[in-house]
Amino acid sequence: MSSLLERYTEEIAEDLKIDQFNVKEVQMRAPARKHFWVARLVNAKIKLNALKSKKSTLKHEIILRLIERSPTRMTQVAMSNAADNSRELKDIKEAVSDHEALVEYLEHVVKIIGSIQWDIKNIIDLMQMEMT
Repeated sequence: MSSLLERYTEEIAEDLKIDQFNVKEVQMRAPARKHFWVARLVNAKIKLNALKSKKSTLKHEIILRLIERSPTRMTQVAMSNAADNSRELKDIKEAVSDHEALVEYLEHVVKIIGSIQWDIKNIIDLMQMEMT
């Protein structure tokens, strides 16, 4: 997951490089880049929802296995705690946590890309003031 976040960080850094020579290019490209990052955000949210669903299903399956294998009757709380301590469920929880962080990061990226038009306007105003 960290490599994906690093890759996204590098890509967004490239999208946000603005200087006096590429202002128009960045301005023209901004709507497409916003769409691109919104699509990545939606994909991350879909993946997060799938992981949450898988976590729920897996927990239920682990509890059923415990019921089948247990020589004694366990309480629901005890079975739930045992399921929560399983390696499988811990891995899914970690993946859910990672994807929640990724979704949060992408939400901020989309906001940044959305506000880039204002940044460009300010850059253009500054460049015009420097020319006069």
